[in-house]
Amino acid sequence: MQEKQLDKESMKGTIYVLLSAVCFSTGGVLIKSIPWSSITIQGIRSIFSFMLIASYMVITKRKFVWNKTVLFGAVCNTVMALTFVSATKMTTAANAIVLQFTEPIFVILLMWALYKKKPKKAAVVACAVVFVGILCFFLDSLSAGGMAGNLLAVFSGFTYALVMMMKGFPGADFESSLLASHVISLSIGLPSFLGETDHSAKAWICIILLGVIQFGLSYIFLSRGLDRVSPVTASLTSTLEPILNPILVAIFCGETIGRTAVIGAVLVIGAAACYNVYEAAHKD
Repeated sequence: MQEKQLDKESMKGTIYVLLSAVCFSTGGVLIKSIPWSSITIQGIRSIFSFMLIASYMVITKRKFVWNKTVLFGAVCNTVMALTFVSATKMTTAANAIVLQFTEPIFVILLMWALYKKKPKKAAVVACAVVFVGILCFFLDSLSAGGMAGNLLAVFSGFTYALVMMMKGFPGADFESSLLASHVISLSIGLPSFLGETDHSAKAWICIILLGVIQFGLSYIFLSRGLDRVSPVTASLTSTLEPILNPILVAIFCGETIGRTAVIGAVLVIGAAACYNVYEAAHKD
């Protein structure tokens, strides 16, 4: 009876993470559809995400926590989100999301650097394959804008790794860091918003959807999923995001990527997925 209950909870957790990945994957097409600067988009979408997450915390009776660790997490999340939006504007949505998906590899390297946790051979192989995949993207985007966008996407993956590791830091609180991050983003983006001239209905509909679905609901689903499944299962399920994101952009925006970048995408996503499968099969 107890095993059936655990299986049921695990299934719920997997569904939550899957829903989170679907919500996150709408970022590319929505960002591409908003004629505002990256700073403005990040700041204004944070308003709607803040309201949703704050409401969620009130309903679930979660208290807001404030300390240095929460602040550090807020800064990391702000940088991660802003660099991803900027990368999506400067390069293809596929490049941005796949290069940000290097996050699991950065987690491996950071665990080695910060906690002296030597990576396994499988992790080293995964890192090597991802590195080759990244090179494919840079070879496919030699223009100044594409190159800068790729660099920002990789850096976004690095800061995303810090955000995902935050739960293991003393005094950390994921939801509190999110709320603080939204306040920082709004403070930075509001002056830029005052200079925007396009306030069409399409722009506002997209920014609201971006804040509520892609930046708010996605985190709520992820939080509930991680309460029920392991990080390995969550990471494996989230592989759907870098696959679905460019498909949506191709359908609604007509944006495609080159053959070399496609090879890079296969290497990056494949390496991360295979490593997670290997870990799941060999976990203690």
